[in-house]
Formats: sequence, C-alpha cells, structure tokens
Amino acid sequence: MADALHIVTDILAVLFSLFALSVSSRPPTSSLTYGYHRFEVLASLINGLSLLGIVGVIMYEAYLRFLSPQPILVLGTAGLASIALVLNMIASRILNIAQANVPTRKDENLASVELHLLGDALSSFAVIIGAAAVSLTHQYYLDPLIAAFIGLIVLQSALKTMMQGGAIILERSPLKDTTLLRQKLANVEGVIDVHDLHVWRICSHITVASMHACLDAEGRNNTTLVRNQLEHEMTKLGIGHITIQLEETCCVPLHNHETHQPNE
Repeated sequence: MADALHIVTDILAVLFSLFALSVSSRPPTSSLTYGYHRFEVLASLINGLSLLGIVGVIMYEAYLRFLSPQPILVLGTAGLASIALVLNMIASRILNIAQANVPTRKDENLASVELHLLGDALSSFAVIIGAAAVSLTHQYYLDPLIAAFIGLIVLQSALKTMMQGGAIILERSPLKDTTLLRQKLANVEGVIDVHDLHVWRICSHITVASMHACLDAEGRNNTTLVRNQLEHEMTKLGIGHITIQLEETCCVPLHNHETHQPNE
C-alpha cells in the first residue's frame, strides 16, 4: 500500500513536471524579462512538499500495522512490485538518455522527477524483499518495517528536492566561495578592486552575476579589454548573464565597504 501510494503521487508529480517544462520554455515577456524559468523551481518545491505528505501517511499506516500485524498476499504483492520495479527502471533509463546530450546543468525539475523514479525503484525492490521475508519467516511485523523503510527513502528524496529548490529561491550562490572569485577578478590587469559581487541562479541552468570593478589608470584607458577579461573569467565558471559596472572613481565608500587605497 505504501509503495502504491508513493507511485500514484509520483505519477501526478511527473505530470506536473511535464507541465512545468512546457511553461518554463515560453519566451520572456516585457514584465517577465527572464521568462518563466523559475516555474521549474516551483515545480520541484511542490513535488518535494507532496512527498512530505506521503511520508506522513506511510509512517502512520506503518505504525498502525506495528500495533496490529496482519498477514499479506505475498505472491500478489511481490508480483506487482516486480512490475513496478521494471517500469521505473525503464522510465529512469529513458530520462537519462533524453538528457545525455544536454551540456548544461541538469534541470532541477527533471532532477526531482529522477529522484521520484529512484525512490520508486528502491521502494518496489524493498517490497519484493519484504514479501519474500514474510513468506519465509511468517514474521508479519516485517511488512510495516519495510513500509517505514520506504517512508525514509521518500523523506530523503523530499528533503533533497526542497533543499535544491530552496537554494535557488533564496538566491544562494552556486559557487562555494565568492571571496576567492572576487580576489581573482581583482587581479585582472587594469583592475584595483572588485566589490558588490553577487552570483545567483534564476533556475538550474541560468546563472547570473553582477559586480563593480574599480579601474586604475591603465584600466581606464582600456575599458573594453578589461571588461572582456572579467567576462572571460566569469564565463569559465558557467555564468552566462554578467553585469559589470566599471568605475573610474571607486564607489566603495558610498557603499559602506572597506575603504580601498589604490596603488597607481
């Protein structure tokens, strides 16, 4: 029952993800200048929340079965779980093939679907093992024990999906250390300081950055070259949308940053 409930909600989740893919592919508008790409993130969060609800139901039913163990239809349970396992493996393989030639970062929406499929496959395998164990030992408490195991698998998928989507919503930088990036950019010839550096993601495959760069005398005479060098360093990290403000007079004091004394 736990596995069946899990699969039914995953069918709905996959359908919702398909809808999200369709919406996110729409072109930008005058008010939505980045388009509908954030819908991908919303879909992954909703999928994660749906999984949390399933965990609650599975754990509650498992608790009731622990209190009152009941016999199960071993052959039917194992047979249906085997069919579900094969279908989930096929679906996962199709999804991997579809994304094999995509060079960009994996879509969070599709990643959430893959987690659903993986959880389904593990759940179905656990059901098969559990049915076999009950058949051999006649220990009916193994049935809710397997259900609780399935619940933990679903919980892990839910938390991972929501953390990934939440990081984008909170605009957490995909880079582990932006301080190192700032220092590297400040070492570009013609630049004496980099500040107001922000790196975030619109969705799983669109990374955005903005920055201020203070120029020395040489940089002020070669602004195009400096800009190109800064953009080159950023694009090497997979950042596709870059806004650079070049400053002949450093605005650091106006932004309450640490005062920088240029060495020209």
